[in-house]
Amino acid sequence: MRSVYGLIAVFLLLCVFFTRWYLCEVRSLCETAANLEILAMILTAFVIGMAGSWLLSEKTFRFLRAQLGGIQKERSNLYDQVHLLEKENQDARKHVSEWQQQVSLLAQVKKVTEPLLMEAKTQVSALENELQQYQRRYNNLKQETDEIRDTATRLKNELEAERTREAKMEVELKERQISKANDESPDPSRSRFTPSSWQTKNDLTLISGIGPAIQRKLNELGIYSFQQISELTPDMVSRITKTIKFFPDRIGRDNWIGQAAALARQRR
Repeated sequence: MRSVYGLIAVFLLLCVFFTRWYLCEVRSLCETAANLEILAMILTAFVIGMAGSWLLSEKTFRFLRAQLGGIQKERSNLYDQVHLLEKENQDARKHVSEWQQQVSLLAQVKKVTEPLLMEAKTQVSALENELQQYQRRYNNLKQETDEIRDTATRLKNELEAERTREAKMEVELKERQISKANDESPDPSRSRFTPSSWQTKNDLTLISGIGPAIQRKLNELGIYSFQQISELTPDMVSRITKTIKFFPDRIGRDNWIGQAAALARQRR
């Protein structure tokens, strides 16, 4: 504004200077009254021009004032936003600092837990390998158990078949003994342990449980053939056991009678 006022003052001085020069030098009118009148008219014209320009530029001034008010208001809003942004920036820095501390703690935890994790993975791998070994061992044991079960079932079936066969052989033997007893008349003069004319001397060691020593003792008692052993009665078995001094029930346990009957049938 000072520059504007300075220009106005310079303009007025120039107006006064050129007016006085024109009147004094050109028109030769240098009276003071005339100079004052001309100066008054110039000032009046200047004031009227300023007032007119003021009225003409009032709308512009109002618009500029409104714009200035809006700018100031926006400036105030911008100041508020700047304060909010600074506050948010401070909060963000605080959060960043907290996050950095958390990241540091997580890094320390990771540094501590990584060896534990590796050890846990190693243990898990070892346990998986051990589990696989146990699984293979279980499968092998299960297979062996199934084979043993099948073998036991087969042996059980074979044992039942053998018992059935022995039962049939005992029944046949009893039937033969009864038939022979009915066909032959008893001879009291002949000893039970003396072989008859139709009996032959057999190798008694073929019977399981009879060795050369026992065969000699049986021959001393008059027992030489499979047929004689197959026809032994419980009383005769008891007498042989006492004479030879066997373990009790050895003849029955080794099944001499059944073996002898089978060998006798094979010899016929």
